[in-house]
Amino acid sequence: PVNFLFLLPVFLFQMTKSVTNPEELGGLASQMTNDYGHLALQGRMAAATAEPEEIGFQIKTRVQELGHGCIFLVQKAGALQICPTDSYTKRELIECARAVTEKVSLVLSALQAGNKGTQACITAASAVSGIIADLDTTIMFATAGTLNAENNESFADHR
Repeated sequence: PVNFLFLLPVFLFQMTKSVTNPEELGGLASQMTNDYGHLALQGRMAAATAEPEEIGFQIKTRVQELGHGCIFLVQKAGALQICPTDSYTKRELIECARAVTEKVSLVLSALQAGNKGTQACITAASAVSGIIADLDTTIMFATAGTLNAENNESFADHR
């Protein structure tokens, strides 16, 4: 399951970046859905073999919560494709991406509780999640035009 958890922040970054190019969201949402399906299967196996039993339940619950977050994210991506200029939907998509990032870290912590060897994975994923959150915030401000340009250059020049 950890492979998907490492790829998910990349998808989330691409989704939030695609706020300015909503036509890219469909492919990203489809890929994330397929990858989550693989995670769900692997998560079920991890939950079944986890000791103690409470850890298995925690893994199962957190993978399900991540799935719900992914559903909301895909729905917001679809809504943005329908109305690509709606700034409210853009903000909702970014918020859903942040919520999914948080759910990823919860899944990783549940996996760590069941397997002490995943600490390095959790540390790396946490660092990536932090970078993505910073990039999301910068993209949001840059897209809104609130960042000060140094040489009268626009965000589009650097995107």
